[in-house]
Amino acid sequence: MTYILFNRLANGGKGEEGIDAVQAAYAAQNPETLDITSLDTAAFFAKLTAEDQVILCGGDGTIHRLVNDLGGQCPAVPVYIWKFGTGNDFLRDAALLEGRTEIPQKMLLNDYMPWLAAAEAEGQLRYYLNGCSLGVDAVVCAMMEENRHKPRKSGYAATALRSFFQKYKPIHGRVTVDGETREYKDIWMAASMNGHFQGGGMKFAPEQDRRGDTLCCMVWHGTTALGTLLRFPTVIPGKHVKFKDVCDIRFGREITVELDEPTVMQLDGEVIRGVSRYTAHK
Repeated sequence: MTYILFNRLANGGKGEEGIDAVQAAYAAQNPETLDITSLDTAAFFAKLTAEDQVILCGGDGTIHRLVNDLGGQCPAVPVYIWKFGTGNDFLRDAALLEGRTEIPQKMLLNDYMPWLAAAEAEGQLRYYLNGCSLGVDAVVCAMMEENRHKPRKSGYAATALRSFFQKYKPIHGRVTVDGETREYKDIWMAASMNGHFQGGGMKFAPEQDRRGDTLCCMVWHGTTALGTLLRFPTVIPGKHVKFKDVCDIRFGREITVELDEPTVMQLDGEVIRGVSRYTAHK
């Protein structure tokens, strides 16, 4: 049996758009279509048999939800990701690793489940595919989440501007990578990257390979709001790493970030508020 799972909240609340095309592609198999937001995912997958397959329609947030609903375990049936989101960082990263020039329309998730990362914060253990971080980028995620419920939605650029100058103040903190602790003033962002991309195609970790046994720790620190804003576009192609005085890059199996004040944390776009410390590991 073929099951099509979609997330009605994906793609800016337009998650149902395009389902007709997926159903048409699998029409010969008479698929059943289900909304993952109203599904007990773990119970659903427990009932599947070897003859079943799942087509998951959604972006990074939908994949992140499924991975955590399954407790980080690889599903026993093939799960294909059908490109449906706005950022598609996971598909973008997988395409890069496989030497593809374009993001594929469909890709098998099972092949990448062995290389998940996990982060513990506020007593919660969450798995992630792309990246997690504390700081200004997480504040942008939180603001974008709030925008979904407003009649007049702000775009990413306008939201980012507000976060740099109004919503976030850099915080003093410490970051430990495999036992080595460094102290930083004015931390704008402390990320633990499992893939190259997060934030919709922004190449935070150009040298990271999710198939390895380490994460990439990137700490952006010591700049003013204007200085950060002016340099931030260099993250898109991954050129920010040349600013070694403000971007500290390290690789390790375990990363602990501890800030002097609580702020916002994000994992693949999932927002957790009031976090001052997290530990990430492969």
